[in-house]
Amino acid sequence: MKKLEILAPAGSKEAFIAAVRAGADAVYCGLENFNARGKAQNFTPQEFFNYTAFARENKVKVYAALNVLIKQTEIQEAVKTLNFIAEAKADAVIVQDFGIAQIARKYFPQLKLHASTQMNVHNSYAVLQAQEAGIERVVLARELSLEEIRQISQKTSAGLEIFCHGALCFSVSGICLMSSFIGGCSANRGACAQPCRRRWSFSGKEGFYLSPKDLRLAQYINEIKNAGVSCIKIEGRMKNAQYVYKTARAYRIAADAPQGDESALKEAQNILDEDFARKKTSFNFIKKSEEIFEPDLTKQTGVYVGKTLSCHDGVLKIKTSVQINKNDIIKASNAKEDRYITSHVKDVNFNEGICEIKTDFPPLKPQTEIFKTYDGIFEETLKKIIAGANIEKNKIKTQEINVKYPVFEKTAAKEELFLKIDDLQWLKFIKNVDLAIIYALDKENTNKPLARQKIDFFELPSYIEEADLPLYERAIKDLLKNAENKFILNNIGHFRFFKDAKAKLYAGPFLYALNSFAADFLIKNKIINFTFSHEDDIKNISEIAKTGLSSKSVFYLCGFPPLAVSKMTPHKDLQNGALLKSQKDSFNAVIKGKTAHIIAQHPVMLFNKMPKLKNLGIRKYIIDLSFIKPSPNYLNLMLDAWRGKQLISNEYEFNFERKLK
Repeated sequence: MKKLEILAPAGSKEAFIAAVRAGADAVYCGLENFNARGKAQNFTPQEFFNYTAFARENKVKVYAALNVLIKQTEIQEAVKTLNFIAEAKADAVIVQDFGIAQIARKYFPQLKLHASTQMNVHNSYAVLQAQEAGIERVVLARELSLEEIRQISQKTSAGLEIFCHGALCFSVSGICLMSSFIGGCSANRGACAQPCRRRWSFSGKEGFYLSPKDLRLAQYINEIKNAGVSCIKIEGRMKNAQYVYKTARAYRIAADAPQGDESALKEAQNILDEDFARKKTSFNFIKKSEEIFEPDLTKQTGVYVGKTLSCHDGVLKIKTSVQINKNDIIKASNAKEDRYITSHVKDVNFNEGICEIKTDFPPLKPQTEIFKTYDGIFEETLKKIIAGANIEKNKIKTQEINVKYPVFEKTAAKEELFLKIDDLQWLKFIKNVDLAIIYALDKENTNKPLARQKIDFFELPSYIEEADLPLYERAIKDLLKNAENKFILNNIGHFRFFKDAKAKLYAGPFLYALNSFAADFLIKNKIINFTFSHEDDIKNISEIAKTGLSSKSVFYLCGFPPLAVSKMTPHKDLQNGALLKSQKDSFNAVIKGKTAHIIAQHPVMLFNKMPKLKNLGIRKYIIDLSFIKPSPNYLNLMLDAWRGKQLISNEYEFNFERKLK
């Protein structure tokens, strides 16, 4: 059996050394820009060069995270980053952007390509298509079960990497726009503000309804070994060196233990009990978890100490079984107000079974929850481990790389309007033959007699489970009998449905093209038109349009874009249609089958931006009627706005005028 690779996170130099010393086989980290953890300390090019050399001396691999979407004007800077990564002789680069993947493949062929979990690779079709794009390893979506991973392994030959430990996102990675919608801070560009970790209220209830527990799969290490997985990955580039050392060490022990060695597994589990993170779940790995959310607690990280008896004059009194030592860090949590404060432990005394802790805390109310987040004693040991590392300072040398931008012929496009629907009842009200109808396919409607409907485009969902591939395969085969039918794709795996078919293919908003190289990749894969991302801004759209791509582009004028798509079982309190409120933001939770969607309370409206878009040569537009109850009045209002007969206020513009960060 092939050795299971342990891949540890490094969001700082200390964490990097800790990962190497703990026995990790590989470390992943990001440079100062263009990585999905933009708020981590990250590495300068020179630091990356030096630390990669240190890892190589210790026979540890380094994977560079360049796992974000790149804007058109950022291409040259991204190429420089790729150049630094290549010069440092990194073992691979982790990518999300199709354009960056193709640049790396052409100009830096020595770099192996790994598909980030941000690429939303979640079934065998996506893995196979990623392989065709030159990707050697894929980081599979965290939503997958052990059985799905086994099936993917049997059907593909790419290296498979899965997350085994750490924080989980409420949404499927790579298709979450929630943070971007709120303030332009895109999860697809390393700037996620983590709104899912907020306290939300609805129907008189309050809690952390979108904040899941953390993942932990150490108990299934033998099953993972037998599933065809190449590498297990620990999440945590925002975590400190203590977390990195402990988790890497624990999974090293578990992975190296002979099958049946319960003592080694117990040792690993004991170490992981002190990772100072959230409560744990195995998510969907063996059986889908029905209790992944704990609205009262899940926001907080750390080992739960207990509730205060009192806290005055810098002395906190608490009854606890948790060992508290001088120089530990503890956190006082007020879940109801979504606030917490931390303090170093200055001294500890036990008096008649009560732990008295000297801190810098202000007075706290009785019953305030206390968590331990840092081990002062272990830190002293770790400092010695880190201090012993010899990081040589060798000057990095790079040659300037000038990439050749793709050239597109500028052509005039006729004006077209598309109506997107997710309910066939809309067809009763649509009389205009000049409109093209887009129908959103899902698992429930693929068995309907769709071929007989007056539908021009069939759009595939961004997430299709492995078990449902044959279902979509049959539906698409039936729809292809009508040569006039066209298809909109939203995942790299969707190309596989049309591998042997002559079909008219369009790219939806989740086959991201924030730069001309990504658009070129899509066009080379027989895409006729691509769709601007819901989160794109007018400045970047303008830059893309300058390349001649405006005639091949489609723009969403209005609708409810899915801001988060979750495969987690919602908490029992959270019902379909719930209006979630937090701070100044309000969203609706729409639950369809096994999928939860988060959409805005009101639709995005950009009809008044049409003059700007037309000046750029953009002529194809979508009015999205998804998540809206069929209504002739609403339809006529949207069509009148399109024709310029009706002015509609644009309360929500998404990032159109503000900067996509």
